[in-house]
Amino acid sequence: MKRYHRISWLLILVIVAGALVGSVLADDPPATEAERAYEIKATILCPVCDGQNVLESNAPVAAAIRAQVDDLVAEGRTDEEIRTWMARQYGSDVNANPPRSGVGALVWMLPVLVGVVASGLLAFAFAKWRSGREIEPSEEDIRIVQALREKN
Repeated sequence: MKRYHRISWLLILVIVAGALVGSVLADDPPATEAERAYEIKATILCPVCDGQNVLESNAPVAAAIRAQVDDLVAEGRTDEEIRTWMARQYGSDVNANPPRSGVGALVWMLPVLVGVVASGLLAFAFAKWRSGREIEPSEEDIRIVQALREKN
């Protein structure tokens, strides 16, 4: 029974880790230029608004960025080229997507990795604690408990 529990927890851990990695690596391209421009605008932050992307913002600079994104998509630029261009124009803080490489990616991925490892360790600890319940008390343990109960 112990082996079955360990295998099931390991399987759950592998599935969760796989889902996390798959969601990070999965990158379905949009079907049309309009959808592609919409996705880019949703991940470009307004430089004068606090925490709003350019789709949600009514600021004049957000409207200008939306028009620039449409123009750059129409020119055939890649998403990365558009994001780089926006970062040069408005600063690196306009990109809402976390970086996919380097120290920045580590900062975003490390908490997820720590959470997965901590969940696995907790599952292992709970399984180990639960397995201790199957141990029967010895005669000496029973005598000690009875002696302590008689004192009270």
